[in-house]
Amino acid sequence: MNSIHQRFAFFLAGLLTAAALSSCAEGNLSRLHNARTGAIGIGPSGEFPSGHALSHSKPESPEELRVHQAVQRGVERALDDSRAFHYVPFAQMKQVPSHLNPFNERAEVKKFAAANRLDSVVRVWVTPDCKGQSVNVGFLAHLRSGKAVASDLATAHGPVPPLKNPTARASLPTWEKTAYEATKKALAKVRG
Repeated sequence: MNSIHQRFAFFLAGLLTAAALSSCAEGNLSRLHNARTGAIGIGPSGEFPSGHALSHSKPESPEELRVHQAVQRGVERALDDSRAFHYVPFAQMKQVPSHLNPFNERAEVKKFAAANRLDSVVRVWVTPDCKGQSVNVGFLAHLRSGKAVASDLATAHGPVPPLKNPTARASLPTWEKTAYEATKKALAKVRG
């Protein structure tokens, strides 16, 4: 699917997430200061809080898969650099649920937090746009109890002038940097 559809999906997810978070106390990460935090998922697969699958954004080639992996590294680096919490790398997480949706997410977050001895859990949706050379990031942070406490969306654009071959191995550091910037923007909006 094209980037317009991806952006619309992110916009729709943002609206639904904002509605879900309207009952949160502050909608920021101040409650997670120094909390041991892990990611229950990072990437385009799965579903947005709206329940819409993101199968259209899965990598279709080995080159696109490398881009997605570089983007995930950028997201993790930004989470690790956050002053809002103490991030535990995704590779160290165990009992990651295979499927999350709005109906089971709270229960799965509680189980995941307990299995990994976490104080809080973050779920990150990240979608690289190879044609537009940008990265969209959205996240939803939960307390150990499963209660959502913060969420936001951000986009970072790639270099100017654009990459000549955005899926080439030489472009991977740029994708990682762009994902890092998008994640930092999203976190900064909620004091992260």
